[in-house]
Amino acid sequence: MGKRGRAQADAGELDLRSEAKPEYTKGPFGMKRRKRVPFSERERIGHEAPGTVLRGPLITVDCECGEKTELHYGDRWSCPNCSRSYDTSKIPRDQYEKIRKIQLRYRLLPIALGAVSISLAIFFTLTGNVFAVFVLLPSALVVWFMLLRPPHRRGFDKAISDLPTWDLRAESE
Repeated sequence: MGKRGRAQADAGELDLRSEAKPEYTKGPFGMKRRKRVPFSERERIGHEAPGTVLRGPLITVDCECGEKTELHYGDRWSCPNCSRSYDTSKIPRDQYEKIRKIQLRYRLLPIALGAVSISLAIFFTLTGNVFAVFVLLPSALVVWFMLLRPPHRRGFDKAISDLPTWDLRAESE
C-alpha cells in the first residue's frame, strides 16, 4: 500500500476489513470459476470519474451546510441535508472550455510517448530484435519520469493556476 492508501486508511476513508468475498460458478468440466461482474458495477481503480477526459474535469460544489460533491458541467445538484439547489451551467461556457482544452493539451504528451514506445516495441519484436525492447522500455520510463514529467507538471500547474474559480450560489433555500 502506498502513501495515498495509508493516508486514506488513517483518515477512515478506506476500510481494509470489508473485503467482499468473490462469488463462484461452475465452469467447463466442473471447474470452479469466478462469477463475472458487469462493467458498470466494477470497482474503479483510478481517481477520475468516467467521462472526465472528454466531458471535462469535474466541478467541486461545496454547500453552505458542509456537504460536498463533484459534478460535470451542466449538471444540477440538490443538497440532501439542506435542500439547496446548485446548477453548474451558470459557469460561463467559454471559461470552462478553456479549462477543458488545457487539460486535454497536457494529456497529449504522455499519451504520445506511450504510443511511440509501444509502436517501437512492436516493431522491434516483429523484426526479431527483442533485446532492443528490453532497452527501450526502461529507457522510455527514465526519460519520462526524470526528464519530461517534472517540467510537464510545472507547466500544467502554472497553466491551471491562472484559471478562474467560481462561487456558485444556491438557487433556492
